[in-house]
Amino acid sequence: MDEQDGVKLTLGGIKKLGNLVNLKDDIIADAVRERGGGQGQVNQLRSDYQDLRVGELANLAAEGNAEAETAIKILKQARKKREKYGK
Repeated sequence: MDEQDGVKLTLGGIKKLGNLVNLKDDIIADAVRERGGGQGQVNQLRSDYQDLRVGELANLAAEGNAEAETAIKILKQARKKREKYGK
């Protein structure tokens, strides 16, 4: 499932991402924008997390890191915000 040069997801990381596993190698800020989120949502991410890959954050969230979990939630909600508010 994982590419050799990509982020290696733990089992918990795979569960955190769910159907967004295909975004595991994307930078979180880019992935939020790609899913329709705006700069406001990107700014909600912790500044040192904005340049991490989605898979790295998913693995951190699986280890119990609450801020990484929040970043994954922001990613998942990006599409809902776009549908609600348009863009």
